[in-house]
Amino acid sequence: MNTLFIPTTMIILGVLFLLKGGHLIQRLLKHTKIYQHYWLAYLCLIGFFILGYSGCILYGIYIDPHCLNYFYATIFLLGGFYIYLSCQLMTKTIKKIESMDELTSRFEALEHRIKHDGLTGCNTRDHLFDVLNTRFQAIKRTNKTLVILFIDMDNFKLVNDCYGHDAGDLVLKNFGQLLKQRLRKGDIVARYGGDEFILLMENVSIDEACRIAKDIIELTQQLLSNEHITISCSIGISQLHAHSSSIFEVIKEADRACYAAKQKATPDSICIYDINNSP
Repeated sequence: MNTLFIPTTMIILGVLFLLKGGHLIQRLLKHTKIYQHYWLAYLCLIGFFILGYSGCILYGIYIDPHCLNYFYATIFLLGGFYIYLSCQLMTKTIKKIESMDELTSRFEALEHRIKHDGLTGCNTRDHLFDVLNTRFQAIKRTNKTLVILFIDMDNFKLVNDCYGHDAGDLVLKNFGQLLKQRLRKGDIVARYGGDEFILLMENVSIDEACRIAKDIIELTQQLLSNEHITISCSIGISQLHAHSSSIFEVIKEADRACYAAKQKATPDSICIYDINNSP
């Protein structure tokens, strides 16, 4: 029986390694939701190994002592150790992947907050300039054009004065949603500042841009309308092309067009000023 002690101890150590590996997989099952059925199957397989190891010990002690030799014991020990190392590697890898996924999610959320206005959900002014710079370089190569709509809400100050800033924020939020719903694929809308917004549209003519601007003005009037205040907006249109001096100059042109539109506005503030027709 003394000759069985060391091989039996080696197999028991293999069982302990299997138990430790199974414990790691069990903890993994509690903390991750990915591939749970695979991990459960792996845990069951470890359980079968433990039963096999235990059965081998009992068989060697009570039936055939020859199966408890150093060769088999070494295989069982190394097999258990291998399973344990595999479980260690898998659990650490899964935790690393989950940590990276969490960091990626946080980075994407931070990037979204940087690029998007917190109130309206539109792009920020800084991101607008990044997009404009990129597209201006592309326009220089392709000789295409980009239409810029400078949108300034009318009577917005009255909303803040009469109903408070919370109501004003709600109007801005709804206006931002309205503009985003009106976007085509590839269009960009950004909050330029306060109650000013800029809409970028590629592959569109000035006439088509004017039609879209009129639609925006008509939809804007639905945001708030009562006997005291009617919300609308004035829109100035300019065009960025390969020979434009800079993106800042084109935005200034759209801003000046918007100012001219406000000066020419009808009583209900519906007016579109086309920079191409300016004197």
